[in-house]
This record gives sequence, structure tokens and C-alpha cells, in this order.
Amino acid sequence: MKTITFLLFCLLSNRLISQFTITSFSMNTVNLESGELVSGEDRSETFNISFKDNLFIHNIFDSETNSVINSQIYKIVSIKEDSDMTYFTVESGLSGNIYSYIIKIGEVQTQLFQYFDEEGEEVIEYIGNSSVLKTFNQE
Repeated sequence: MKTITFLLFCLLSNRLISQFTITSFSMNTVNLESGELVSGEDRSETFNISFKDNLFIHNIFDSETNSVINSQIYKIVSIKEDSDMTYFTVESGLSGNIYSYIIKIGEVQTQLFQYFDEEGEEVIEYIGNSSVLKTFNQE
């Protein structure tokens, strides 16, 4: 019993200290209730997420020059695990606004979603690729 408890703890703690880089080439707004696509937009962005460091870095790229036109660092202020999804909120150092995200860890792909309306009826789904991010804290 102790071994099973320890293994479960290790699995959960590994997810909490996981790091991801999400590269998004387009984003879709999806209605959660109906599953319908509300809108879509092509936009190159990266999201560097380090739960171990409590950092969330968002970069937006110019589509013509592929150069960074906006970059901001956020502090991760809460994390909640639920099966294959991690819910987390970030706080902007500029405005103090709080933003809510979900990472869905799949066998083939890791997906990133953002709640953006106050009713929680729609999410932005970032379409792209994911990779591993190395942490600042290497302990």
C-alpha cells in the first residue's frame, strides 16, 4: 500500500513540476456547451509554462517578419490537477489581471486552452505544437 501511495504521489508531483513550450499558429474560439467553433484567427505565439518556477511567458510574433512584437511574463498563482488536465491561473505583473488556462496532456499532443469570458462558456484553443521546457530551478 505504501508503494502504491508513493507512486501516485510521484506521478502527480511530476505533473506539477512539468514544463511546456506551446507554439501556436492559430487560435479558435470554441463554445463549450455546443462545441461549435465561434471564430478563428491565424497568429503565431509561444507560451512557456513552468509549474516548478511558477512562471508563464507569452510571446506574440509578427506574421510577416516572424519577430517578437509583444512579450510578457506572468506569475502562476494557482494550479489544480484533474485526470489528464491541469487548470491554472496566472497574474499579470503589469495590470494585476488574472487569466485562467487549461493544459490537456494527451499521448500525442499537449493542448492549451484559455477561458476568456466571464461566464466561462467559451474558450480559446491554441492550435500548434508542444515541447519540453527546461526549468530555471534545476533541483
